[in-house]
Amino acid sequence: MADVNWGGIFPVLVTPFGADGSISETRYEALIEDAIANGAQGVVATGSTGEFYALTKAERARLYKLTVDHVASRVPVIAGVADLRAGDVLEACQSAVTAGCAGGMILPPMYAMPSPREIVAFFEYISQNTSLPLMLYNSPRRAGVDITPALVEQLSALPTVVAIKDSSGVITQVSELVQRVGDKIRVFVGYETMIVPARAVGAHGVVAMAHQIAGPLIRDYWDKALTGDKALQDLGRDVFAFYRCFQAGAYYAAIKETMSQLGCDAGGPRLPLLPLADEQKAAISKIIADAGLARWANV
Repeated sequence: MADVNWGGIFPVLVTPFGADGSISETRYEALIEDAIANGAQGVVATGSTGEFYALTKAERARLYKLTVDHVASRVPVIAGVADLRAGDVLEACQSAVTAGCAGGMILPPMYAMPSPREIVAFFEYISQNTSLPLMLYNSPRRAGVDITPALVEQLSALPTVVAIKDSSGVITQVSELVQRVGDKIRVFVGYETMIVPARAVGAHGVVAMAHQIAGPLIRDYWDKALTGDKALQDLGRDVFAFYRCFQAGAYYAAIKETMSQLGCDAGGPRLPLLPLADEQKAAISKIIADAGLARWANV
């Protein structure tokens, strides 16, 4: 497996739905353009923020191809390939390879809550059966299991494992990851709120949620993270304000609502999530107004 030089900001794009629930490919392509114009160094299609769990296999495969075609080799395209069944994960990997994706972002098996031995066996099985370079995705809250730094070190020996996205939210875990595997695979964090400490301990990138709403803010925050620039405090306040917006409801629905309020309509979520209730929308409006977030909007 060739080494990859992935790093910087990799936004995980929302999947915009029209009023009839179908995917709005035009709006999706506009999100890709905005991301690249605002300094994204990669994009992730059908990740968690893209509501992969609510898409059919055919829709996911279509979005992989659409993303690759529209990006046109400007940045790497990472496909979200997580699923419940190992066979479905492999099918997604194959679709990503066919589409020309640079890699796949992969959770451990969801719901089953496998032991460390079983987690290793799962990733070994996937790695042996697809040529797709893999970004491991550690999301203990979503998957119910933690891919610890010791486990990641074991998994980094697999020839197709080239990166990890760690969404533990624990900076000591990120620091240990960099120490154990940072010379072998690329270490990403899953939250823009962690950019400054993550860069300080040597992480390579962030798989980003707010960048597609406020690209200039996240770009500036990333670029200044290691400089000690006094502006970092103000930038950080705004980054955290965006994340408070996201926490006003179910994350993926709240991200779409925040986008809509800032002039970038991405439609509502698909079931099982619902559009935000009026009081949740009002909470986001207040955060946006109090923090003056409208100045960062990509539109």
